[in-house]
Amino acid sequence: MNNLAQRVITAVIAIPVVFFLFWFCDYTRIGLMCFLGGVGALEWAKMVRKKYGGPDVRFLAFAASLALTLAWALKDGLFFDLPAVPFVLGMTMLSILAIYIAIAYAKVEIESLFPWLVMQLGAPLYLGLWGGMNVTLMKSGQGFEQCYAFLLLVTSMWGCDTVAYFFGKFVAGKGPFGRHLFAPTISPKKTWEGAFAGTIFTMLWVMFLAPKALAGFGVEFDITKGLLLGLLFAIAGQAGDLLMSALKRWSGIKDSGNLFVGHGGVLDRCDSFYLAAPMLVLLLDFFKVIAV
Repeated sequence: MNNLAQRVITAVIAIPVVFFLFWFCDYTRIGLMCFLGGVGALEWAKMVRKKYGGPDVRFLAFAASLALTLAWALKDGLFFDLPAVPFVLGMTMLSILAIYIAIAYAKVEIESLFPWLVMQLGAPLYLGLWGGMNVTLMKSGQGFEQCYAFLLLVTSMWGCDTVAYFFGKFVAGKGPFGRHLFAPTISPKKTWEGAFAGTIFTMLWVMFLAPKALAGFGVEFDITKGLLLGLLFAIAGQAGDLLMSALKRWSGIKDSGNLFVGHGGVLDRCDSFYLAAPMLVLLLDFFKVIAV
């Protein structure tokens, strides 16, 4: 079975499961974000160890990312009526960071100590904050209407990736279209033509779905906001993709994991979300400020 067939089969199985978890309840949404953030941090820690050696802290990275995701998810007391939990989890996170520092000084060679510590801490901080920010894009209760903003993010990033992939693979270089490599030293198969096609799709898709997503956060939709959001989604998504590609190339591996057959690991599949989610959170706050 070729890679494209594997990718399609995995998507057909995984997408309904993911959307069911979004629809069902708070627990399944937060649980999914904790799982994805934790596994992503585990994969990140594995890559850093391959580059710098040192002790295996994959499960510590998983636990730290889980704690930070929960802290962000519960920080406003919007879920489960547990407003005091963020303080407890925040202290847990600080304790875990202290453990990282202790392990670095005890187990890592002095020549690699600082880069090892910085890159290993990047796993829970980056992935944990990402998971928590995703949860802040959702509201409490059952139904897709509670997470329109996050669904806008997910479908936009998947659509941008998919259109860019197929356009770059099957259209670029044929007929009136040229084929110009986007970032050959980082991701040799990406093309400017695919990136442009993905951007156009994202802007059109955001214009279609954004009104409901923004309304859920008290933001009035207009064409300017829609175009800006679509453009920034596309830029942030493709930048996040390149960032993960650079990390994998730096560590000397092709795929971060094998959780999703044909797609790789969590870092491979969710790479375009890692900058887009924080960007959406900040933009929603910005739109609220300028509306006052």
